[in-house]
Amino acid sequence: MRKDVFQDCLVLYPEEVWNEELDELRQRLNKWNANHQLIFRQFVSDVEIITMDGNGRILIPKRYLQITGIQSDVRFIGVDNKIEIWAKERAEKLFMEPKAFGAALEEIMKEERRTTNNELK
Repeated sequence: MRKDVFQDCLVLYPEEVWNEELDELRQRLNKWNANHQLIFRQFVSDVEIITMDGNGRILIPKRYLQITGIQSDVRFIGVDNKIEIWAKERAEKLFMEPKAFGAALEEIMKEERRTTNNELK
């Protein structure tokens, strides 16, 4: 688990997904570049390994609760291969109005499809 880089939420990664993201970051960084070292250090320093108790619950460290504004109720949002944990009040403000969402999604889906190498399909 770590705080999201861009949003005030927590991100819960399955171990395999975390390792893949870490590997991708390592491949993009030059360990001989001082700025890259700082970026990597900051990225990994904010990570906590979280385990479930016998009842399937997790304990979120207090520092995470403070930096994300989580006080009581949370909202879990499955995003691709990870789970975001939001303060319920903040999560309610995340989403577009239904009509705007539909229009934005329609526009995206009309665009030409690209491969993972950003080549047109």
